[in-house]
Amino acid sequence: MLDTTQDDLQREIQVRLQQIPPAEWVRKMIDYYQRTGTYRAQDLRQLLGDPTKGVEVGSNVGVSSLLSKDRG
Repeated sequence: MLDTTQDDLQREIQVRLQQIPPAEWVRKMIDYYQRTGTYRAQDLRQLLGDPTKGVEVGSNVGVSSLLSKDRG
């Protein structure tokens, strides 16, 4: 029962996220890639983050910590 509820919630979240249009910088990044076949450094930095900083991985990392504005 719990797995079914979680699966339904996951599907609903996925449907809602697919309805959100991409951000303007994402559209520009896609357009630039389609025209040139490469990504600009600033687009990759915005997409992937600062390569000189560590990444938190593991079960103890919460969504709220990933989305907080005072990170970085």
